[in-house]
Amino acid sequence: MVDATLLKDITELIGNNLTFPEIEIIGGYLFKNYDPHALEGISKTITISPSKAARRLVQECIDGNKIDELIAFAIELDENQFNGRTVRLSGLENLLYRLSRTGYVYDHSRRKLVRMSEDSNHMPNWGVLRDGKEYPLIIASVDICNNSKLVKKYGPKVMEKVYLGLWEFFKPKMRQYNARMWHWAGDGGVMAFRDQNGGPVDAVSCCLEMIFSLSIYNCMPDRHIDELIAMRIGMDAGKVKYFNKTGRIVSDVINYACHLEKNHAEPNGISISGELYERLSPQLRYMFKKKDEFESRTAYSLTYVCDRALC
Repeated sequence: MVDATLLKDITELIGNNLTFPEIEIIGGYLFKNYDPHALEGISKTITISPSKAARRLVQECIDGNKIDELIAFAIELDENQFNGRTVRLSGLENLLYRLSRTGYVYDHSRRKLVRMSEDSNHMPNWGVLRDGKEYPLIIASVDICNNSKLVKKYGPKVMEKVYLGLWEFFKPKMRQYNARMWHWAGDGGVMAFRDQNGGPVDAVSCCLEMIFSLSIYNCMPDRHIDELIAMRIGMDAGKVKYFNKTGRIVSDVINYACHLEKNHAEPNGISISGELYERLSPQLRYMFKKKDEFESRTAYSLTYVCDRALC
């Protein structure tokens, strides 16, 4: 389960956030008569740095087959009282995210690491976001244009099949960019992306591919309708308080993304906040040629024109 990168992450997490006495206490919890000085072969009068103490503790846990217990202890430690202070482990979310990519999550109710029982790409919290805590995220509000007219002409059952086929078509792209569909209500929904390690580029690239690939979807013979499907997308980035019931999540980030999508983006277009725009690569920024003000904030937009003759 634990690879070299994950071991490096847990070592840095402990060494960067805890003091030597705190690391020694954790060692005593996991091992009887734990003595880092004796393990290092040095006198107790010699100071051991937190980073060195963390490396020793991780190595002992590897040798003693207790890495799972160490990671679980660290997760439970965050935001709790320990050795006379409230511990806040900077970087814990990155560790949990990497852990989830190995197929494991931490079950808070059982206080242990467990293997994911479902496809991690279907988990709206990536297996790492905790209920009621804020996280930096990128939000995309997605809407199918002219849904009311389409439903009136073809009926709700036909359009349900169309939208199901559309999202099955998009799933590989969402999986590639690690996107999560938080909630969907027929003709629209909210997607979320983690804002780390190139998150803005991934999020915007994913939405661009979805808009551009509509031309391919609209050429498919089994779409059930004659009209071309068009979409609008609005995007913003910022801290969002996560809830396990994603329908409960309300934030200024989601609101602004939804407003951009409904009132600013054109059909087959994407509108993004100025803050998100500034964090893109020059190549991606170049694609968003339209700049204006929306709700007292700068916004950038692009519209993709699909030639009907291609379909």
